[in-house]
Amino acid sequence: MDKARECLMNQFVPQYLGFNHMSVQEVAARNKIIPEGLFGNPELAPEAKPAIIMCDATYIFVQNSSNYKFQKNTYSLQKLDNLVKPFMLVCCDGHILDCMGPFKATTNDASITSLDLRSEEGNIRSFFRIGDIFILDRGFRDVTTDLEAHGFRTHMPETVNENEFQLTTLQANNSRFVTMCRWVVEVVNGRIKRDFRLFRHVYNNRAARHLKGDLKIACALLNKYHRLIEDPPEAALYVTIAKARQLLPNHLSDFVYRENMNRRSALFQTIDGNNPHLDTFPQLSIDDLKRFALGTYQLKQAVSYYGEHVRQTGTYTIEINNQVDEDIPLVLGQNNYLLRGRIRSRHVSGRTYFTYLLISRNQEVINTLDAIVGYCCNCRVGRRTVGCCVHIMTVVWYLSWARYNNVNAPASYLDDFFENEE
Repeated sequence: MDKARECLMNQFVPQYLGFNHMSVQEVAARNKIIPEGLFGNPELAPEAKPAIIMCDATYIFVQNSSNYKFQKNTYSLQKLDNLVKPFMLVCCDGHILDCMGPFKATTNDASITSLDLRSEEGNIRSFFRIGDIFILDRGFRDVTTDLEAHGFRTHMPETVNENEFQLTTLQANNSRFVTMCRWVVEVVNGRIKRDFRLFRHVYNNRAARHLKGDLKIACALLNKYHRLIEDPPEAALYVTIAKARQLLPNHLSDFVYRENMNRRSALFQTIDGNNPHLDTFPQLSIDDLKRFALGTYQLKQAVSYYGEHVRQTGTYTIEINNQVDEDIPLVLGQNNYLLRGRIRSRHVSGRTYFTYLLISRNQEVINTLDAIVGYCCNCRVGRRTVGCCVHIMTVVWYLSWARYNNVNAPASYLDDFFENEE
């Protein structure tokens, strides 16, 4: 094993992993349509294009140790377990530029990046060019100033303003731009544990001196043999829609907030998904729903949210306000009706989100996405107009597609897993 590891580290890994195995121009050549269209400049010549890179730390769990110094350095208060952190730099197509570390469990993403920037032997500062783009998560918020001071451009999800409970429409839209691209690094982190059992389980401390080498070998194997991430067929369309809607205000959200609609139950009549009131709700295809959400994540989550509700009562309850034409501002059009859904949070049992959909009755737009005039939700990103939150997608998915198809709640075999406490 030692000889095999030595051969791989000396001859195989340097060809497929590390800052020396490819140039920054080759990193830029791996840019995909969506990140290039949202953050780069597709019209630039290939040699002038900025490199777009995604950074993130993942976790490898390790054993408790009788070495108390190692024990303290590997204990994470976030995960309440012992772990080490490899730091990944990933190209837009899923190719791993480098796997740095592993670092202490007490070191966050911003500290890891800052440590490399301050070091004279740091690779980030010497490898990337002025104008190159880093797509990050909020764990890097304390180092974005340092990155921008070196001439790099950074993008990460927005944070809620002080004394606010929701992102503004522009903040939510900008955050959606980031998540449309950043999922790639999460997929790559998942591949390491999915494809290599060694990293799925608790790593043995007796083999800890090999951990760094084993990680690099695993990443090099992924780079050499794993299929790269390709652009979806609708990538160019998603970019066009996202950029066109980035500055689009959410008038329905403003109206709901101004009229305090969440507390006005008298305006709404309770109906269910089979009510004839919904005959004019557009019947859409899966491709239409993907364009509505600008991706598949919300669409996949909608099935689980649907199952959470129908398991309780067997019905999917929606509320309708037919008098909306008298109240809604003209900026949202006329001949519309307002639907309200109540979607329970997947994280907090006692929390319910109100989702609002303004639907057109006009025959010209029936069974098209244009029939959805407006939408909003009172969740943190519910004001976005670039795509939608998963709570809105749950209602749209059910009313426009699922009720016409034979859809079952997922993983129903786990419903009776626990003993009945009653």
